[in-house]
Amino acid sequence: MEIISLIVGKIIDYSVGPVGQQFGYLVLYKSSIATLKEKFQRILEKKEAVQQSVIGAQRNQEVVASEVNTWLTSVEKKIEEIEKFLEEDVKANTKCLNGWCLDLKLRYSLGKKTQKNIRAIVELLDEEGGRYDRVYNPAPPREVRSSSTDQWFKDFESRKSTIQNVLNDLKNEDIDMIALWGMGGIGKTKMAKEIERRVKSENLFHKVAFATVSQSPSLTKIQAELAESLGTRLQVEFLHGRANELYSILTENENENVLVILDDVWEPLDIEDIGVYQAIKEKSCKILLTTRNKESCNGMRIQPKIFPVELLSEEEAWNLFKEMAGDCINSSDLISIAKEVAKECAHLPLAIVIVGRLLSNKSDKNEWKAALQQLKMSRPLDINGLHSKVYSSIELSYNYLKSDEAKSCFLLCCLYPEDHDVPIEHLVRYGVAKRFSKGLDTVEETRVYVHAIVKNLRRLYLLLNSYKYECVKMHDVVRDVAISIASKEENGFMVKLDKGLKDWPPTDRSYDSYTAMSLLLEEMKGHPTELKCPKLQLLQLSCLNHSKTFPDNFFNGMKELEMLSMKKGCFSSTSLPLSIKILKNLRMLNLQSCRLGDVSAIGTLGNLEILGFPNSEIEELPLEIGKLSRLKLLDMERCGSLKRIAAGVLSDLSRLEELYVGGFKNWGCTTMMEGNGEVTNNNASLVELIHYSSQLVVLEISVPSILCLPKDLHFSHSDFRFHIEIGDIYRSLGDTRYFFKNTLELKMEDASDLEEHQTIRSLLKKAVVLRLDIAKNSKHIRFEKEQKGILPCNLKRLEICGCEDLEYLLEATSDSSPPNTFHLLESLELNGLPRHMIGICNSTDSIEITLTKQDQKENVSETENQTKMLSLFPHNLVESLENLQQLLAVRCDSLEVIFELEGLNAEESNIFNNLTKLELRYLPKLLHIWKKGPREIKGFNYLRRLEVWTCNSLKCLFTPSIAKLLVKLERIAVCHCNEMEEILAKEPGDEENRDVIAFPLVKVLTLQHLPKLECFYIEDNHAFEWPSLEIIQINECPKLKMFVSTSTKTPMLKGVRTGYKVFQPMVEGDLNATIQHIIKEKIS
Repeated sequence: MEIISLIVGKIIDYSVGPVGQQFGYLVLYKSSIATLKEKFQRILEKKEAVQQSVIGAQRNQEVVASEVNTWLTSVEKKIEEIEKFLEEDVKANTKCLNGWCLDLKLRYSLGKKTQKNIRAIVELLDEEGGRYDRVYNPAPPREVRSSSTDQWFKDFESRKSTIQNVLNDLKNEDIDMIALWGMGGIGKTKMAKEIERRVKSENLFHKVAFATVSQSPSLTKIQAELAESLGTRLQVEFLHGRANELYSILTENENENVLVILDDVWEPLDIEDIGVYQAIKEKSCKILLTTRNKESCNGMRIQPKIFPVELLSEEEAWNLFKEMAGDCINSSDLISIAKEVAKECAHLPLAIVIVGRLLSNKSDKNEWKAALQQLKMSRPLDINGLHSKVYSSIELSYNYLKSDEAKSCFLLCCLYPEDHDVPIEHLVRYGVAKRFSKGLDTVEETRVYVHAIVKNLRRLYLLLNSYKYECVKMHDVVRDVAISIASKEENGFMVKLDKGLKDWPPTDRSYDSYTAMSLLLEEMKGHPTELKCPKLQLLQLSCLNHSKTFPDNFFNGMKELEMLSMKKGCFSSTSLPLSIKILKNLRMLNLQSCRLGDVSAIGTLGNLEILGFPNSEIEELPLEIGKLSRLKLLDMERCGSLKRIAAGVLSDLSRLEELYVGGFKNWGCTTMMEGNGEVTNNNASLVELIHYSSQLVVLEISVPSILCLPKDLHFSHSDFRFHIEIGDIYRSLGDTRYFFKNTLELKMEDASDLEEHQTIRSLLKKAVVLRLDIAKNSKHIRFEKEQKGILPCNLKRLEICGCEDLEYLLEATSDSSPPNTFHLLESLELNGLPRHMIGICNSTDSIEITLTKQDQKENVSETENQTKMLSLFPHNLVESLENLQQLLAVRCDSLEVIFELEGLNAEESNIFNNLTKLELRYLPKLLHIWKKGPREIKGFNYLRRLEVWTCNSLKCLFTPSIAKLLVKLERIAVCHCNEMEEILAKEPGDEENRDVIAFPLVKVLTLQHLPKLECFYIEDNHAFEWPSLEIIQINECPKLKMFVSTSTKTPMLKGVRTGYKVFQPMVEGDLNATIQHIIKEKIS
C-alpha cells in the first residue's frame, strides 16, 4: 500500500508540469469531478442571478445589453453539456469498482473532459459573468410626445436658411463647434432640437448626445446626460475619471462620429474637463451649443462659428398666434384686437405661444381687451438676456390663472434648480400643508387635484413635460420670470440655487418679510445661529456636502413654519436639533437623502400631517412617532438602512391614510396568519393596520412571507391603491412613483394557502399589475368567471415566472368559449413556464388556449399524444386581447406557436393593432410566430419592435403576407437561432406575386449567430425597400452569401457592422455587393 502511495505521490509531482499534466488526468480526476460539481453549482447560481437581474431590468423598461444575452446563451449551452457529462459519463464510471475504474483510457478521458469543463466555467464566471452585476444599459430617454406648439418652432421660413447653413457647416471638416445665439424665448432650443432631428434623419452623424448646461453648470451632471443619451452610464464618481470615461465612449468606434449638443450655455465652458475636447481634436465629435450670451463663446478652447437667431417675421408671428389662439379670432369682432395682442408679443415665439394659449378660443372681447391692457401696462424687471415682452406675456398668463392653488403650484416650481425635474408629488404634499382646498378630505384627493392643475399649466406652456416619471420641468425663461414674481414683497420668496453658497445669503431686505425660502448651500456653516423669520411658512434647504454641525437653536426664529424640506447633506449627526420641537405649526416634514440618527424629537410635532424620509440613512423609526395623531402620510421609501419600526407605532397612527415602506421586510410576523400567534420579533406588525385598514387610501409595502400579511385586512376605501410585494422580490433602482397602479407581486414556495387568504383574494380582484413567481401549488391562482367571485378582472399587466404546476389561469364560460377576462390587458410576460402547464384557459373546446399537451396517454407514441400544435394565442382568443401592447415569452419549453391564425375570418379580422413590442427568447420548440391564417388578414399594424433570441427550432421569422402588415416596424433582431435558414419564407400562392415589400420605418436590423442563415429571402419574386434603414449588424452567420436575390433599396445605409468596432462601408451602394465583399475579405 505504501508503494502505491509513493507511486501516486510521484505521479502527482510530475502532474504539475506540462508533460505530467496527462498523468493528472488519470490520478486526479475524482477530485477534479468534485471541483467541477462545485463550479457547476456556482455557474447555476450566477446564471439565476443574472436572469433575475434581466427580468428586473426588463420590468423597469431598461435595455438589456446584448453581450448579456450572448453570455446567457453560452452558459445555457455549457450547462446542458455538463449536465449530460455528469449524468452519463461520470455516473457510468462510478458504477465501476466504486469509481476506481481500471480502464485507464476511460479515466484519462474523464479527467481531461472534467478539466476542460472547469476551465470553461471559470472563464464564464471570472471573465464574463463577474461583470454582470448590472445587466442593462439605461433605456433611451422616453420620447415625450411633442405638443402642437413644438411643431411651430421649426417650420418658420425665416429660419430654414439658418438651419440649413448649420447642417452644411456640420459637414465641414474645418468647423468643430457651432453656436446658436439669441435672447431668451426666441426659440434656440427648438432650433437645436430640429437640427438634431435633421441630423438623425439625414444620417449626418452616427449618434447625437444632448445635455442642458444652465446658468449654474454642474460638469458631472452634463457628463451624465451626455452618456445617458448615448445609451450608457458613467461608472466613475469623480470629474477627471468621468471625463476619461466619456472620452472613451465618444471615440470607441473610429468609424463613427457623434454630435454633442449643449443647450443653454451662459458662460465659457471647459469642454476638456467634461471629456469632449480631445474627442473633437480626433474628429470623433462636434459641438452645437445654444446661448443667450455671445461673450460666452469667446472663452472656449475652440472658437465656435456663431449663428444669430432672429425674431420672427410679421407674417410668421401672426400665423403662429392664430394657431395658438384658435378659430375664435377669425370673427370680425376680434380680428383687430387679436392683431394688437399679437403685436405686443414682439415677434417672440415663446411670448406668442404663451399668450395665444392663454386666450385660445375665448370669444369674449372684453377678455381680449383686458389682456391687451395688462400687456401694455406691464413693468417687467430687467432680466439678463430676456426681452421685456417675454416677461410681460408670462406674467399675464400667471395673472390669468383662475385659482390661488394654480398660482401656488406654479411658484412652487421655481423653488427647484434650473432644468430640475420637479416631482409632482412634492407639489401634492405642499398642497396638503397649504390647505389647497377645504373640500378635499384626503391626500389622494389633493393629489388628483394637483395633477389636474399641472396638466393645465403644461397646456399653457408654463410647465413642460419631463423624461422622468411624475415630474415636470420649467423652461429656463419661465423660471426666471416665476422667481421674479415670487420675489415680490407680497409673495415673499427667496430663491438662491445658482451655486452652492458658502455662507448664508445676504439680503437687501429684512428676513422678517420672507414667507418661503429655498437655498442650496455647500454645507451648513456660516449661517446665523438663530434666524428671525417670523412669517416664514416654507423652508427648503439642500447641501452639496454632508454637514457635520447643525445649530440647536436654528429653528427658534421661525415658529410659524408649516413646511420644512431638508435634502442631502443637511443632517449628518446622531440627533435632530433641539429647536425642531418649537415647530408646533409644522404640517409637512421631508428629510430626503439625509444621514439620520435619533428622530424621536419629531414625535413632539403634534400638527404634522406629512412625514417623509425618502432615500435617507435611518436605522429605526422610534415609538415616539406614534404620538403624531394627525399624521396622514408616512413615507419610508428606499430607506435601505432601516432595520426596525418600533412595535406599536403604526397602531397609534389612527388617522393614517397613506403608508410607503417598500423595501422594508423586517416586519414582526406571527406564527399564524389570523394574527393571534406569537410575534417572531420586536418590530411593528402589519396586524397593527387592521383596525383602520378600511380608511387606508394608499399602501406600499414589502413583506418577506405571506405569514406577515394578515388575512383580515379590509381595504374598503373607494380610492384604495396599493403596491404590495410578497417574498424575495427584485426591487429596481429606478424612479420612485407615487401615482402607481394597483400592483401585487407574489414570489413564494407554496401557494396552497392563498385560496383561503381573504386579503390576497381581495387584492387579486383589484390588481392592475400582477406578477407571479410560485414554486408549487400555483394552480390556486385563477381568474375565474364572474359568478365564481374573482372577476371583474382589471389586469393591464400580467407577468408569470416559474409557477411549475400552474395549469391554467381562466375558466371557460358555459358555452365553452374563452372568457373575455383579459380585455384590458396591455402587457403579458411569460417566463420559465414549465412543460406541464395546460394553458391560459381550461376550455373544453378543441381550440383551447394550450401551452402543452393535456391528458397524455401512457404507452402510446409521441405522435399520438401530440394531437395539435401548442399555441399561445389560438384564433378564438386573439380578438379578446385587442389592447395588448407588449408580449414577452422567455423559456416556455413547450411553446410551438405564438399566433395561431388558422380559422380567422379575413374580412372581419383586424387583430393585435395595439401590439408594439414582441420579444421571444429561449423557446426551444418554437416553430412558428405566425402560423397559417388567410393571406388577406389584417392586423399587427403598430408593431414597432420584434426581437427573437435563441429559438433553436425556428426556421424563418415571417412570410410576405405578414411582412406587409408590419408597416410601423422600427427594429428587427434575430440572434442565436441555430435552425434559422431565412428571415422571410415563401408561402403557398405567393409564387406569381411581384409586389415590392417595404419596411418603411425599420432603422435597425440585427442578425447574429445564425449558423444556417443563407439569406434574408431566397426567392426572386419580390423586390425590397428599406427607406429608413440606418444600422445593419451581421456577424457569426457563416452560410450567408447574399441578402436577397432581387433588388433592395437602402438609401440611408452607410455600411454593415460585422462585430465590435468592425464596420464595412457600403460597396457600390449595394447591400448584396457589400455582403459579398465581406465574405471575400474573410476568405482572403
